[in-house]
Amino acid sequence: MSTRNPVEKRMAQLHDLWWERTDDPALRAIVLRAPPDSQRMLEAFFTLQMVDSEYSTPDLFLRLDTAFETGFRYSRELRQQLIDTYRHNRPQLVKQGVSASWDEEGQPGWDSAAGFVQAGCSLARHLRCQRMSVVLQPASVSDADCFERWFDAAMQTPMPPQEAGLLRLVLVDDSDSRAWQPLVERHAGAMRVVDAPLDILEAAREIAAQSGGGSSGAALFRQLYADMLSLLRLGDAAGVQAAGERALRLATRNGWADQRAVLDMMVGGAWLQARDFGASITRYRRARDSAAEAAQAGNPMGATLFMQGWMAEGGAWAAAGDMKQAAYAFEEAAEAARRVPHAMFAVEGHRAAAQAWRSAGERDRAWASALAGVREARTMADADRPRSTVPQLLHDMLVMQDPRRCERIAHCATRYERDARAALAEADLAGHRLGERPPRPAIDAIEARLAQHYEQAFQTLLREREKWVQGSEDVFRTVIALGRQWLDPAWSGLPHVSHPLDQGVDEWREPPAFARLPDPQPFVEAA
Repeated sequence: MSTRNPVEKRMAQLHDLWWERTDDPALRAIVLRAPPDSQRMLEAFFTLQMVDSEYSTPDLFLRLDTAFETGFRYSRELRQQLIDTYRHNRPQLVKQGVSASWDEEGQPGWDSAAGFVQAGCSLARHLRCQRMSVVLQPASVSDADCFERWFDAAMQTPMPPQEAGLLRLVLVDDSDSRAWQPLVERHAGAMRVVDAPLDILEAAREIAAQSGGGSSGAALFRQLYADMLSLLRLGDAAGVQAAGERALRLATRNGWADQRAVLDMMVGGAWLQARDFGASITRYRRARDSAAEAAQAGNPMGATLFMQGWMAEGGAWAAAGDMKQAAYAFEEAAEAARRVPHAMFAVEGHRAAAQAWRSAGERDRAWASALAGVREARTMADADRPRSTVPQLLHDMLVMQDPRRCERIAHCATRYERDARAALAEADLAGHRLGERPPRPAIDAIEARLAQHYEQAFQTLLREREKWVQGSEDVFRTVIALGRQWLDPAWSGLPHVSHPLDQGVDEWREPPAFARLPDPQPFVEAA
């Protein structure tokens, strides 16, 4: 009888499936596809390939996460990642008998998909013809069409017959979006999908079922909780509630007030998904009662769960179209967050309340809620504000003051983004047309033109937005000033556009003549 736990069983199944599906020299690429909730289990599989274990395959896995901007830059940075990985592991390779230097390490290489493939094959040969599976997980992709063009070029790179199957590209996909299916169809025969048996919710349910019983019923509780997650994903609200009631009885019997709150929040979410707003709100209120009980008993999660219950109820009222009730709930959520204390959630509660009051036609109350959000934001660390909903709060305040002006400022950013994307796509195509061995001076010239285009477009954007800022009313300009103090020196509302080359204002070639703005400090102090 196997002693493997459910996660280990799935790792073993994927190990075997990889052997069965990918042991083919004709393969040039593999799509590893898993349910969207289970991507972290894929991460675990990749990690296991880095160590000697019963779940590791014969392949040498390399995970490369460099962002994709243009094909030529992506190729250059991927190749450099290969070199850096080789250098990092050189002491270990020497111990394994690979003591000779890698010729490719000292070569300039080619900034093309073919150049990267050739470098990868060179490394595989150097490692005694070790089959390599290179997992491409770009941190971001500037343009999906450009990335697919790069991938097509990599697939079309000639491979000597004796090196067939030595290097394979691996893309990670999820079974809902199937984002890479067009590539699979385009490269049929050289590309294959491996459907990973890694449903994390099924694994969680099995883990719960295999747990020791015990008198407290903790194992059954975990199993019911896993059932609820599975039913929630299926959209079965009645099923979630039925499983939830059984779990609630266990939680009540054991005095787990915090878990009762969590369970009712889940049931409320299921009914909200089913658009039964009354049932949803009832459950969120029950969740708050349990959270309050947990807090009174000294449970540190009680206050946070209480706040989340109010936020969830506000969202349910908003979905139901009752914006006044939504505003009341969000205000309660903000107050509960202040008591935790959690300034970030307090800001969001007031921001959501302001938006709800504005939708209800209550402008004065909307502005009062927004000012309350500013009061909470005042207590936050400087580094936290840009990563919170403070930018959205300030933008909402601008919209309350002058919506048409905000539309025009936003249109400037939209035009800039469209122009920048077009320039990037043009540069990418120009690099692609240079072929498999593009001369480096030609690539440098393309990059220089692209950087110049970015800079000019960015300066135009700043000048246009600044004109709209300069012509605004005093309160509008004061909120802009606050955004520039708290968020970014060039902030003018949303969408915010950062310098395309990640330069600070002191590094800009032509800093614009920024508008003279009011001092926001009195405004903040009076909020």
